[in-house]
Amino acid sequence: MEKYGETLFALDRDEETRLTLLGEVFDPLCAEMMTGLGIAPDARCLEVGAGSGSVARWLSRQAPNGQVVATDLDVSMLEGAAEPNLVPMVHDVTSDPFPAESFDVIHARLVLSHLPQRDEVLRRMTQWLRPGGFVLIESFCWFPIDSSPNDAYARAMQRWSDLICGTLGTDSWWSRSQPGSFRAYGFAEVGARTLTQNLRGGTALADFWRLTVDMSRERLLAGGYLTEEELTAFYDLLNDGAFWDLAPALVQSWGRK
Repeated sequence: MEKYGETLFALDRDEETRLTLLGEVFDPLCAEMMTGLGIAPDARCLEVGAGSGSVARWLSRQAPNGQVVATDLDVSMLEGAAEPNLVPMVHDVTSDPFPAESFDVIHARLVLSHLPQRDEVLRRMTQWLRPGGFVLIESFCWFPIDSSPNDAYARAMQRWSDLICGTLGTDSWWSRSQPGSFRAYGFAEVGARTLTQNLRGGTALADFWRLTVDMSRERLLAGGYLTEEELTAFYDLLNDGAFWDLAPALVQSWGRK
């Protein structure tokens, strides 16, 4: 099994572009949820899998008297951060520790579903949380793809999911039941919401998914997951302003300790 970021999702120029689009499309949804949960001005926050750092920078502005620890296997996009309370840290969430009850807020977007150790990682994250603090987990769920009437779109998205599931151990359906796991860790307050977004060709959301599939282009072709013609048809759809469908759903789940 390959490790996340080893080749798939490795940070390069194309991945930086994709992460910028990710922030543009999904940061407002994340900010809305965390604002509702409440972030104290002196909160100590942990951003797991910080990527471009857009959420970490937003958190640093919400907690100006606190601290934001932004972790990833590669934090080069966070180097030179202007926020004085933002601390980039190379950290492997599957193995590297933090002291118990270190944080008031822990956030992980599109990380845990890609990790075979996802349940153990979530258990460890809850130990790092202070009483009264919350964990927010954001993951995609694939059910809108399963029901798509467009064969070219559905096939490309499904075969890409098959590739990452087989390569990384990703579970594209874990988020359906994941909110219930918070109860097993003793959280007093648990909730979730699922957002299904309409995808139109030529938009930032469509560009994000086009680049997401395209980053695995060589693997998809070499492994026989898709043909050149199938990939071209998929790219054409996502560039076409007349194309509409549903994107994979975003599941936001939280637990308060």
